[in-house]
Amino acid sequence: MRTLRLPLILLVAGVAAIVFFVFQFVIPRNTVLVSAPGGTYTEGVVGAPQAVNPLLCQPTSIDFDLCRLVFRGLTRLDASGEIVPDLADVVANNASTFTARIRGDARWEDGAPVTADDVLFTTALLQDQNFPGDPNLGRLWQSVRVSKIDETTVRFELSQPSARFLDFTSVGLLPQHVLSGTTATDLARLPFNLQPKGNGPWRIVEVGTSSGRISAVTLEPSATHPGPKPQIARLVFRYFSSAQAMVDTFRNGDIDGMAAAPPAEIDSLRALNDVAVYSMPQMRYVAFFLNLRKDSGAVFLSDPAVRQALMLALDRDALIRDALHGRAVIAHTPFVADSWAWSAAARVYSRDLPRARALLEGAGYELRAASTSADAVWQKDGEPLGFTLTVPDTDAARAVAELTAQQWRELGIPVAIQPVRNLQRGSLQPRQFQVALVEILMDGDPDPFSLWHGSQAQSGKNYTGWDNAEANKLLADAHTSVDRAARTAAYAQFQEIFSTDLPALVLYYPTYQYVLSTRVRNVEVGPMIYAADRLRTIEQWTVNTRRVLAEEQ
Repeated sequence: MRTLRLPLILLVAGVAAIVFFVFQFVIPRNTVLVSAPGGTYTEGVVGAPQAVNPLLCQPTSIDFDLCRLVFRGLTRLDASGEIVPDLADVVANNASTFTARIRGDARWEDGAPVTADDVLFTTALLQDQNFPGDPNLGRLWQSVRVSKIDETTVRFELSQPSARFLDFTSVGLLPQHVLSGTTATDLARLPFNLQPKGNGPWRIVEVGTSSGRISAVTLEPSATHPGPKPQIARLVFRYFSSAQAMVDTFRNGDIDGMAAAPPAEIDSLRALNDVAVYSMPQMRYVAFFLNLRKDSGAVFLSDPAVRQALMLALDRDALIRDALHGRAVIAHTPFVADSWAWSAAARVYSRDLPRARALLEGAGYELRAASTSADAVWQKDGEPLGFTLTVPDTDAARAVAELTAQQWRELGIPVAIQPVRNLQRGSLQPRQFQVALVEILMDGDPDPFSLWHGSQAQSGKNYTGWDNAEANKLLADAHTSVDRAARTAAYAQFQEIFSTDLPALVLYYPTYQYVLSTRVRNVEVGPMIYAADRLRTIEQWTVNTRRVLAEEQ
């Protein structure tokens, strides 16, 4: 027996050595790892969803991530902000009448077809005076007559022509056969809002709670969606009460990605070997809005020479480098560079303090020591040129404001910074500001009529009060036209006027930093309209791998 033990041991050791050699040296040289279907992708998000209902989801809310995955509308916005068909082809008969034909393979997750009745049901809720969602969305639909042509065809008739109408057909539909009898008053408290039945590529299968708040939502691919099937088997969102808790969980390897990772953490995360940081341009711009009204307390802002001097004093490269840590791109017009409406003909400004001083001198200002300070400031008729800069109460906004104030003080213009919690409601809507740091989302059609046309200065979104006759005509013509070439030409002229008159000082396009584990493969990123667009290509993402022969790849 002892005589057999040694050969047996040697035989086992030899086999083990051969197996080790094959797996260590032969297989890796002849095989490669490739992406494979299945697995779970888990993402961390700060906050918690409230209602997964496409009529209540605000584009800036956490709910919107889920609404975009679970629900679809007649149309959708592509990566360049263009409206494209989704559940239907929508044809513009003219600027006031549109026809939608629903795809024959469009289905709800229970297998029922998407029909014209779903469109009528959804739009009736939007038109209801008691609609609890975005009032602007409700007002738009209240001016539209919706009629059913047949089971899959709907006609929309507008009370006034609008180039932007198609943007509003991207709102997700609700299932009439599930929610029949629901009124607009019921919408906010429907059990459906956390147990939705959608028509999108994903369906919610589990909602986890902890301490009375939603802590996780799990989704799986919908078997009835006609589009490409996701490669990932399960998608999980974990919701955190703080950004630090989310970052710590990511560092521990318990989640695969983070939505809106804290800027202060990006550089240290980027240095990790198993982390990828994707930088995506956002379809929005940030600008200083100048209140041009006589009662703003800064009447000098109505002088174009002063506005140009303020622009020439800005070092936007420094703002992006030092205040935003490189997470933005310089902008020159109130259109995003990826839009068909953007024009290269707009005037471009770089920092030029001598020229800024010359403009102020030409406008009758003198640089003198102020009575309250040893610093020299620009004055005219004894009144100093200085103002309050109102900004959102965020770290990034305060950093931009502080560096900008320093640059304007170097010109001789004192600036007081006023952070506020709700810039829109507390300062812009009541027109109670002098200069404000504003971020403008350019979603869908780039029509800026509501922001810059003189008719919108009193109760619309023209917060600056700018009223330029030539610009007004160009904006009005483009607002009511569906002729792309004519609109492009009108917007090019508008941008030339805007960049000379400067009712606002356009600063930059912010970028979105998306942090993922390198185990997540096939990720493609592009321009983002909403934060939810980070998931635009999730159907092709993978987290699993398998080994195949190199020649089979």
